[in-house]
Amino acid sequence: MEQNMKSNHKYGIGAFAKLTGVTERALRYYDRKGLLAPSSRNEHGHRFYTEHDLLQLQKILTLKYLDFSLEEIRSYLEKPEVDLQHSLAAQYEMLLQKQRQLERVMETISRMKKLLDGAGKVDSNLLLVFIHSIQHEELQQEWLSQQMPASVVEAIFMKGMSKEARLEQEKAMIAILLQLKEFYQQGKEPTEPVVMEKGAELVSMLEGLLAPIMGELTEQERAQLEELGEREGMMDPFLFPNAFTQDEELYFAKVFEHIEALKSITGGERSEG
Repeated sequence: MEQNMKSNHKYGIGAFAKLTGVTERALRYYDRKGLLAPSSRNEHGHRFYTEHDLLQLQKILTLKYLDFSLEEIRSYLEKPEVDLQHSLAAQYEMLLQKQRQLERVMETISRMKKLLDGAGKVDSNLLLVFIHSIQHEELQQEWLSQQMPASVVEAIFMKGMSKEARLEQEKAMIAILLQLKEFYQQGKEPTEPVVMEKGAELVSMLEGLLAPIMGELTEQERAQLEELGEREGMMDPFLFPNAFTQDEELYFAKVFEHIEALKSITGGERSEG
């Protein structure tokens, strides 16, 4: 008799929320979504819940804990005869995929934090482009491998370096690019010594990566690179989005042109001597 009275006990929404630890707002939301309708309402529309509703809520919270979507939860509640054991196996595989995705995202963020360590405040748009490049790095390599010799692609992505050495090299390059961007924003001329010095550092790094393999290329591979350089808009705009504005890119180009011109002059003087 006492047990029967307990099972017939009704809880207002506030009391039911306090009993279950679920907010009133969530209970109303579950009602609207067709997951948990109160057992009854009074003439004023106030919701009342019973022990049966408590069991139903426990099912909802358990399935939610297992990361089932609300749509999947509703489907199960409507058809409880469905094989939950089979659903759990499928859910486990889905969670494994999510776990791997989260691990990749965390690795990307960790790498980006290390690359920008000490770089100061970085423009959000530029930061997103950097993250995009890390995210699609494998696709970038595949795409470039179809356009140029494999040895050049390996050099660009520093395949011969340790993970730590590559990180330091990339960090140094990004720092120089950010510094050149700042010089542009400060209105410094491309020919100013401090600008040329930074540009020369980047050129030296790039030459250090590419010079060792350039001498080993066949004539056919050299011709392939030259043809690639002559194409307009040859890079896939999705895989290789512009990290800088058009004006900034023109500024960088002028810096590198002056450096190349200076190298030609100084190289010529040395050969004459």
